[in-house]
Amino acid sequence: MRSYLPLFIRVAVAALLISYGVEKFQDPVNFLKSIHEYDILPVQPSWMLNLGPNVIPILELAAGLCILFGFLRRGAAVFMGGFLVLFTGAILWRTLGVMDETGQAFSEIAFDCGCGGGEVVIWEKMVLNAALIVGTFYCMFERGVVSMQVAKDSAGDSANHGD
Repeated sequence: MRSYLPLFIRVAVAALLISYGVEKFQDPVNFLKSIHEYDILPVQPSWMLNLGPNVIPILELAAGLCILFGFLRRGAAVFMGGFLVLFTGAILWRTLGVMDETGQAFSEIAFDCGCGGGEVVIWEKMVLNAALIVGTFYCMFERGVVSMQVAKDSAGDSANHGD
């Protein structure tokens, strides 16, 4: 019996990445403001700060499509998994700064992290990002249906050529 869990994980990861990319494309100015709040990228030269809102959505869309359709799936999963680890670290860093400034508890912190969709409760975002990181790495190591079928066909062909 075939399990549909690998397909479900791939579709879920791809759908989230594609939706994040689309949301950032729809409001690049807000995304730029969100990136600026992290104080990670230099303000001068301005092209460095403007590069993020132009490139990150394209990378998310491309990686989501690659994971969904299986073309360069592992490379896209490694790339986005690494990006997500970086982004999650940046969100955590900003959260710790907000906690220090306001005295709020971690569970009370909410802000627009730049991921799309506006203000989010940060502990919920961290849980979602952790699941997405696990999902991207699963997509990297998972043997897709296509690759399993090719392996079966190759094994059958080599057995037939031995006669």
